[in-house]
Amino acid sequence: MKKLPDRLQEILKKIGMTERQATWDCHGTPVVLHKALEKVAAEYKILFDAPNIIESDIASKHVAICVTGHMGEATEWSIGESAPYNTTNKYPYAMAEKRAKDRVILKLVGLHGDVYSQSEADEFNETKPNEEQAISIGISLQERIEVMLDFYDNCNAQRFEAAEPKYVKLLNTVGLGEPEYEKMKEAHDKRKLELQL
Repeated sequence: MKKLPDRLQEILKKIGMTERQATWDCHGTPVVLHKALEKVAAEYKILFDAPNIIESDIASKHVAICVTGHMGEATEWSIGESAPYNTTNKYPYAMAEKRAKDRVILKLVGLHGDVYSQSEADEFNETKPNEEQAISIGISLQERIEVMLDFYDNCNAQRFEAAEPKYVKLLNTVGLGEPEYEKMKEAHDKRKLELQL
């Protein structure tokens, strides 16, 4: 991946996350995890107005939301959209909100256009190293756990079932502490219930 923009490096340092923890490369462009952007919003005291629903058709899963955010004197707005043609996520309102908020955060901290957020498009998630690739390139146990926790945020039923052997393997990894074990199990069981498996 190309060197991260200086502004992004500065922000990651401020929120206490490394490049590896917070980003990955999508064909030369940095993609920032949604959870990292939530930390950015908290650190920079970004406040959001109630969203303005532009389109809401739950039957067809078409949702568009306009979100306005404030950071000190600065104000920015953006639209988040979720529809079957741009996501496989089963929660269109949550996805539209994530996309809108992430875009607003990037605008307010001066990164819009230089980086993308994880929630921008499903194809970004497809470029992210999976848990197996993470092991092969020497990512630490803690970072492997983070990869799996991110996976459970968005996976569909087919991917969930395919990941079961990796989940079991990770739970049985030497050095996995009780808090991490519980965190993994909770994320796994929650997603399993959401997917009604």
